[in-house]
Amino acid sequence: MRCEPLLLRFEDRPQAMSVLGEIGVAFDVVSGDGVIRKPTGETAEFEGEVVALTSPLSGYHVRLVWRGELPSSLTPYLVDRGA
Repeated sequence: MRCEPLLLRFEDRPQAMSVLGEIGVAFDVVSGDGVIRKPTGETAEFEGEVVALTSPLSGYHVRLVWRGELPSSLTPYLVDRGA
C-alpha cells in the first residue's frame, strides 16, 4: 500500500482529536500557530514581477500520512493531497 501525505483542516484542536479518534488515529498533538496559505490560482503584478496570490486558511491544521483508502469521514476536512 502506498502512503499518501494529507493536509486536513478542522475548526479547532478538539474537533481534530474527535474526528481522528473516531477512525482510530491516536496522536500527540503539538500546539503551535501560524498561517497556512493556499494558492488561489490567480496572479498579480508587483514591481514588474508576477506574483502568485494566496489566501489564508483559518482553523486547526493537521498533516497526516495515510496508508490505504481515505475514510469518507475525512473528506470534508481534506485541504490537499500530497501536502
